Amino acid sequence: MNMNKGGIVTSGLSMMTFAQAGDGASVETFWIWVALFALGAVGVAILFISSQQTHKMQLMHQTMLDKQLQMEKNQNILLTNMSENIHNMAKLAIEKVQNNPNNVTSSLKYGGEILVNVEHRLLDVTNDLIDFLRLKSRKIEIINEEFNINNVLNELSGSICSEFSGSHVELIFDIDKNIPRRLIGDSLHLGQILNSILGHIMNQPNLDEVKLEISMFDTFEAGGELQFQFVDMSAGLDAEALNNLFIPYYDEKSGVYVGLGLFVANELLGMMSGELSVQSTVGRGSTYTLSLPFDVVEKANLRMYRLPDKILVEKKVLIVDNNYNSALAIKKMFAYFRHEVKVLSKEEFGKNIPNLTPYDIVVLNESLFTPRLVEYFSKIKLGKDLKVIALNSLLQSSKKSFVNEVIDVYLFKPLNQERVFEMIVNMYDIKSSVYVPEEKKEVAKRVQTHKTHIVETKGVTQNSFKDFAGKHILIVEDNIINQKVLINLFHLSGVNISIASNGQEAVNIVKSGKVVFDLVLMDINMPIMDGYTATQMIRLDSKFDALPIVAFTALVLDSEIQKMFNSGINAFLAKPLNVGKLYTALSTYLLDTPVVKVQEKEAQPTEKISYTGINIEDGIKHSNNSEALYMEVLKEFMEAYGQSDAIFEKLVREHRYEQVRMLCVDMRGLTATIGAKDMHVLISEILQQILYKKYELLVNYKEKYVFEIQTLNKSIQKYLSAA
Repeated sequence: MNMNKGGIVTSGLSMMTFAQAGDGASVETFWIWVALFALGAVGVAILFISSQQTHKMQLMHQTMLDKQLQMEKNQNILLTNMSENIHNMAKLAIEKVQNNPNNVTSSLKYGGEILVNVEHRLLDVTNDLIDFLRLKSRKIEIINEEFNINNVLNELSGSICSEFSGSHVELIFDIDKNIPRRLIGDSLHLGQILNSILGHIMNQPNLDEVKLEISMFDTFEAGGELQFQFVDMSAGLDAEALNNLFIPYYDEKSGVYVGLGLFVANELLGMMSGELSVQSTVGRGSTYTLSLPFDVVEKANLRMYRLPDKILVEKKVLIVDNNYNSALAIKKMFAYFRHEVKVLSKEEFGKNIPNLTPYDIVVLNESLFTPRLVEYFSKIKLGKDLKVIALNSLLQSSKKSFVNEVIDVYLFKPLNQERVFEMIVNMYDIKSSVYVPEEKKEVAKRVQTHKTHIVETKGVTQNSFKDFAGKHILIVEDNIINQKVLINLFHLSGVNISIASNGQEAVNIVKSGKVVFDLVLMDINMPIMDGYTATQMIRLDSKFDALPIVAFTALVLDSEIQKMFNSGINAFLAKPLNVGKLYTALSTYLLDTPVVKVQEKEAQPTEKISYTGINIEDGIKHSNNSEALYMEVLKEFMEAYGQSDAIFEKLVREHRYEQVRMLCVDMRGLTATIGAKDMHVLISEILQQILYKKYELLVNYKEKYVFEIQTLNKSIQKYLSAA
């Protein structure tokens, strides 16, 4: 029994032990389940958070994709419809003229100004397109040569004022007195950069004032850093607009193409080791600051402008302008010559005209002249040599000036130091080394001089220039695009063309005697030696007294044109190129037949030739209706994208789909611009496949791409050979 009892006891102990053991196992299992549940909850939470983040990432990705697609759309619209909006502006201008029978004269004037501005802007867009293509094919070179900074600024103001004629914007050049006259750098591309930035600013809505501040900072050795700062009083740019500033796009709201010129300018600036920064505040305007390294010529010569006679210095000067900031900038230029300068606001002057007797020079905005003030000036002039200067804006120069004998000089803003220097010398009739000696002026007059504007001959085509076959013409021009456009214009005419890229080259070519030239087409703003000096150097040799020299330049001020004639120029043509006016100028000096008879000629109809894959008429229309310019666009397109089939095949083979997309975005706009519609349709199909990420289908387009681009190349070559 004990045994049984012992057995029972033993058995009870065993059951107790197992029960206790079972309780421990249950606790452990419980905690395991708790831990698993907790891990599960954490996992669910992580999955939930991850899902939310993934959703956000997808939204962000979609937003970025939408923006990218919109950007592509904008860029495509820019290049595809490059001239459509601008021609619409012309149409609206014409309609405005037609719908205003009550004031036909003013309406025609308004329409004429708009149409001129339209031509300038379309030409600018076409030139920017050529530079875009040249950048793509890496053909643009930076050439550092000696140049006159004032010629760059004069051409800048001339180009801008021609493009924005009639604008009420106050354009100010505020130039520090330490800016050297001559520098070493790339003057051509500097002018292009400044023109693109200023042109962009001038297109801003509700703009009242733009100031260009130019400063010089020493760097090392003979070098210096030139800072150009554009400060505008516009509505300003928000953060998104700033980020997209250098991406070409079409602003559908305002109907204006924006950014192609800025894109090219920014690329050129980088090639010139320059920097550009833009700050903007909405409602308060923007500031564009660009810095460029230049070498300084004659750095030790701190005073680059020396008046030729002591009687010209230390004058008492009064300046009153409509814009006070403009008056302060002009004060700085007069003060350079040790003049004692006082500035009054328009309001101060209008309330109480001060005693003007103590002053030697009075500079007044033209709007301030009244019969009473003119009478006051007349009385003062009876007792002393008072110089009266009428100040106006070059942007408003098309308006009728206030003409009165009391005014000694008409001065047009924006100004630079050299123009003020020359004005003072001319105003006091003091001889300066800047001008040709009087006896040489008389000799130069042996060649017929046309000081009036050249009249356009209507109906001129490329065939018209065959009238000058066998003649030898020297084109003096530093802009390669302008050189090529002129060469294209003459290439079937039988005219013998020589090219000089600066004034010094022109002098050397003319004086070498290897070619006896019948005419010289002379640019003015060039590096090394400008057109003024080159003309003077040619005229020093009496052998060339009968050589006609025609200025072809963007400089438009009367004082600049007069300076050309003083240098020995025989006639003046304003840029951009007008083939009708060029024909008139050439016929004046190269033909015995009067121009009026030439004008009676009718252009002979030419047989239209069709070219597979390209519409020539559409392409010419997109190139400012200039066949010579269109031919240059086609040549640059061939250089940049004529071999793109090999690139396309390589990118598809290596699955580099982003690069394929970038290539096709460029090609879609460019093919539409040059009139290559078949290629344009194919490119649009490829982009659609990329848009829907059907990358596996791209391989099917390789042969099609090769066929279309080669067909296009053959048609372009055929056209260029036959043109």
